Amino acid sequence: MNIISSQEQIHSELQLAFDHIDSDVVALHTDLSRIGFFDQIHSSRQQKAAYLSRINEVSQNRTLLFPTFNYDFFRTGVYTPLSDPCRVGALNEYTRQLYPDQRTLTPVFNFCICNNRSISFEPVDNPFSAASTFGELARRGATVVFFGALLSSNTFIHHVEEVMNIGYRYIKPFPGVIRTALGDRSIVLNYRVRPLTEGAAVYDWERLSSDLMNRNMLHGFPLGNGQLLFYRADRLLEYWCDCLHKDELYLLTFASRKKAEELYKQYGKPLRYELLEHPQLLE
Repeated sequence: MNIISSQEQIHSELQLAFDHIDSDVVALHTDLSRIGFFDQIHSSRQQKAAYLSRINEVSQNRTLLFPTFNYDFFRTGVYTPLSDPCRVGALNEYTRQLYPDQRTLTPVFNFCICNNRSISFEPVDNPFSAASTFGELARRGATVVFFGALLSSNTFIHHVEEVMNIGYRYIKPFPGVIRTALGDRSIVLNYRVRPLTEGAAVYDWERLSSDLMNRNMLHGFPLGNGQLLFYRADRLLEYWCDCLHKDELYLLTFASRKKAEELYKQYGKPLRYELLEHPQLLE
């Protein structure tokens, strides 16, 4: 276990980073293992409570969104917002447990929202559409923070792809229900998936990160044993949309670009769910 010296250290480093955040809405991807753990605190739950307390202090009553993604819906067809655990970070799961009724209702890609003022909890059938929480982050000029997490956890990339209607992923329907105290609510989640072909839709995170850093769009600050990264959602959306307008395969690695071009030659552009997974539906 990586130990850091004190809560005061984290508070000071967080304060420095948050002083450079100019948004009143912040979404946090977290990975405490990359930051380290406080000395003199032995309980895992107390560790998470201490981290959340520091975040609340420096956020100064901003609206905070913690991703609480859970991919079980793809398998089971059931999403139970009050009890389905978060699978993307121990701190995010801790926050969900504290505020189970503050979770958005879209299956799979949902958030627990603290200090919410106007962000909708209602489900949408396309989790990365303009009507989704990701679309709301862009409209509100929210800041997306990586609290020890890597940029490769940047799910906002799929909102950018949805806005540009990219062709190397395709919409696949996932029918199911949202299970609440009021009963089951039917939904068909239309999620843009990557092709099942090995090496398809692989993102070049190292290049993308370096480019954003060089353009002063991705900002980094020390945090414990790791770092805190952040960007403004609206600015990233505008920049990456411009890049995709010029080159639809801009986000992909060189090998994955080649794979996309091969799939286009074989199946046409854009790729379609029926052609790649159920060609019999077209007969």
